[in-house]
Amino acid sequence: MTIFDLVLLFSVFVVLLGLVGILLALLTRRWVMLRRFSWGLISYLGVYALVLATVSLLSPQRVLAMHEVRCFDDWCLSVERVEKQAAIGATQAQGDFYLVTVQVSNRARGIRQRANEVAVYLIDERGMRYDPSPEGEQALARAGLAGRPLTTMMEVGGEFEHTAVFDIPRNTTQL
Repeated sequence: MTIFDLVLLFSVFVVLLGLVGILLALLTRRWVMLRRFSWGLISYLGVYALVLATVSLLSPQRVLAMHEVRCFDDWCLSVERVEKQAAIGATQAQGDFYLVTVQVSNRARGIRQRANEVAVYLIDERGMRYDPSPEGEQALARAGLAGRPLTTMMEVGGEFEHTAVFDIPRNTTQL
C-alpha cells in the first residue's frame, strides 16, 4: 500500500463523514450545521482536486524501455516489438508505418477486467503527438495481424497482444 492509497482511503472517509453530517443536519433542520458541513466538504474536495491536478502536472514523463511493464492497478502493458515498413499489403504509408506491438495483461487475482478508455500514441523529439493511423490499422486487420482491441475483457491472469499502426513522417528521427 502506497501513500497515495492511504490518501485516497482518508479522502473517502472524509467525504462519507461529510455526507453523513449533511444528512443529519438536513434531518434535524440545523441550517448552520448544514452550511458548515457543506462548505467543509466543498472546500476539502476543492483542495483535493487542486493537489491531484498539481501532482499530475508536475510528475515527470516516464519513458519505458522495451519489455518494461507498466501497470495501472492490475491492468498492465509493455511494448514487445516495433517494426518499420513502408506499406501494409496494398496500403502505402505517407511516411513510414511503425507497427508497435504491446502485450496487455490482467494481474488481478479474482476479477475480469478491461480498460475502457485506453489510447496509445507516439511522441517525437519535438513533442508532436501521433495517433494510430486508421488506414494502417484497417490494412493490418485485413491481414489478420492486428491482435485484439485494447479494450478486450480479460479473464483473471489473462493476456493478449495488440498491434497499433502509426504513419510517421520520414524526417522524424526520435520517437
